[in-house]
This record gives sequence, structure tokens and C-alpha cells, in this order.
Amino acid sequence: MIVAMARQYLLRVRQWRAAHPVGRVMAGALSAVLIFSAAADAKQYPSGVGVLSAQTSGGLVVVGEPKRHPWVGSFGSYFLCTTTGREVTVRRIRYETPVRPLDVTLTLREVRKNTSSVISAQGAPPEFIDPDTGSGLAMGGSYENFRPGLRITRPCSESGKGGHGFTELLFVVKADERGGVIKRAWIDYTIAGNPDRRYSLALHRVMVLCGDGVHGLYDENACAISEDVP
Repeated sequence: MIVAMARQYLLRVRQWRAAHPVGRVMAGALSAVLIFSAAADAKQYPSGVGVLSAQTSGGLVVVGEPKRHPWVGSFGSYFLCTTTGREVTVRRIRYETPVRPLDVTLTLREVRKNTSSVISAQGAPPEFIDPDTGSGLAMGGSYENFRPGLRITRPCSESGKGGHGFTELLFVVKADERGGVIKRAWIDYTIAGNPDRRYSLALHRVMVLCGDGVHGLYDENACAISEDVP
């Protein structure tokens, strides 16, 4: 189901059962680099006094399992920006996967004017899947994979407001019958003027693709087989 969601509903994602792909944009700009890890590097860095912001809450987001495997689910609504106006360079993204999926790809969605964001969805960008019909559902904007050294320059005071648009981070996760879990993630970055000092932004949202390996770890009732998508 395609659902328009506002910021205040993000804390309620634990109650969702299947795909809830679209929410209204809150704000953001993001750049990052992926480092895949089943158990992320334990080294943590200072937060940088909040220079980089994800502008999103924690919680649990669940995408229901379709009948066909392997399959792909996407998680978004990570709108990052610089809170102080100082330029940020993202060096890598680390994440912890207690139930390791087949693959994870990080994608940037660039939107020039404000529109809906992707909270969670079956399928991969730019064509997501409408669970009511099984057909593709296009989400506007341009898409590209992350590259090392991408810079964040858009202030939080502008991103997602008026005609400024936003840049959205998407975790695109491929799974088999076991499903997959990204329990937490960290964005490691440096701040302009201090390139040798690294900071980390923690992302506390749990992202779940339902499957045999997930049952009992999180909300088991949220992981029924989806009858809507073949």
C-alpha cells in the first residue's frame, strides 16, 4: 500500500505489517559510501556535535515477504543535511546485519522539488512494486549509487522546504527465504576545515525484510507472507 506519512508517524513503524513505501518528505541532503559488514566495525567516532543530521527517528520498519524469491525491499526517508552550513564529506557507511541478506546497495535519490519520500517498499528504484496490483510504481527523481567522498552542502534550513528539493538515502536490500535485517548503521564523515578528524552519525532505525531467519527476532506478527504480490 502506498501511504502518505508525516514525521509524527515514523515512531509508529513498529506496527506496520507489509510495504508502506511513501511518506511526505521532511527535509534533507545526503552523500555517503558503503562498507558492507555482517558485524559492523566496532570503532565509533564522536558525533561532530550534530553537524550531520539524518532528520529521522528510530523504530522498526518491516517489509512483508512476497511469494517469489529472491526479492528486493527498499528503505528510505533518510534526509541528511548540514545543520551548521559547514560542508560535510561522507567517508563510508557501516551497518550491522544479524540476519545477513544476499546483498545491500546504497542509492541516492535526487529530487529537485519536494515530493513524497520512500519509507519502505518492495522492489528497487526507480520502479517499486504496488502490492495491491503487483505492477511497477515509479518514484520521481534521479538515482545513482554512492561514491566515496560525496559532499553535503545543503543546509537543513533549506532541504525539503519550498523549491529546494532533497537528496534521499535508500538501503536497497536483496533477500532469499531467510529474509534480512539491518539492525543499525553509522555514517562516518569529516567536516570542512578538519579533514583528519572523523565523526559518526548513528542511524537507529531497524530495517527488516521478512523471512524464516527473522521470525522470533522482531515482531513476528508483522512477517506474514504477503498475498498481494506474486
